Amino acid sequence: MTAEPFTWRTVNEETGEVRRFYEDGASLIATGTRAPHAFWQRHPLIAQAVETPASDGDAATVRIFPASLDAPEAPPTTRPSRPADMTLAGEWKTDPDFWAAHPWVEHVEVHQMVDDDPAGDCWSVEIWLKG
Repeated sequence: MTAEPFTWRTVNEETGEVRRFYEDGASLIATGTRAPHAFWQRHPLIAQAVETPASDGDAATVRIFPASLDAPEAPPTTRPSRPADMTLAGEWKTDPDFWAAHPWVEHVEVHQMVDDDPAGDCWSVEIWLKG
């Protein structure tokens, strides 16, 4: 993962919830499988996503700028028998509700790795797209 500078911001005064934001305002940087055309633009919780393809064309890094931090609770889904369509990884934390809010997502699995220092937390997510 990168050592890119970030700041903590309180996003909910009532609960004291804090989120991590990078200097340019991105709240998430995801690296992995390159998304299908228009995937990021169709996500209802994303205001802007800036995708930088890797040299191989199959992978990319995307900087995600939130439109909303309130993801609706995702309904339970069943893992498809085929391999995931996308695998992404990033720093800090994420949750399945954010990814499942996308209308093209059939199923999502998030793996959160927690460090003693929250700044060292990281995640990976597997995404299955609807047929």
